[in-house]
Amino acid sequence: MITISGERIIQRAPADLWQLLMDPTVLRRCIPGCEALELLEPGRYEIAIKVSLGLIRGSFRGEAVLKDIVELERYRLEMNASGKTGYVQGATDVRLILLDGGKETKLVYQSDAKVGGVLASVGARLFQGAARSLADQFFDELSRP
Repeated sequence: MITISGERIIQRAPADLWQLLMDPTVLRRCIPGCEALELLEPGRYEIAIKVSLGLIRGSFRGEAVLKDIVELERYRLEMNASGKTGYVQGATDVRLILLDGGKETKLVYQSDAKVGGVLASVGARLFQGAARSLADQFFDELSRP
């Protein structure tokens, strides 16, 4: 099991940030390697991602589902995707905290993932570092004006 967690202060009001986090077009732009993110029904998406970890490259297709939603406060994103090089199953808990009278938001997250197949041969240490880097890329893109 790979676990990463962190927090980011984003210069947006919680309502504005929430809207971005619920927008498939914004998410597709922010998720590194995301080739497709299609809304199947409210809170349920089909996803296609290309991943490159060291010498291992692969395309993964699967589903992402939002659960335990408390609008403007928190949600849980569960994902299950597979490809020729393996699979990834995981969940991310996201919490938004109002700061500075509503002018900015602290986003707190914790992700747990399980990988299998050739992808797992990369090793937990490398995969954890790569996951943290991908999370940083996501939040950097999300923070852009």
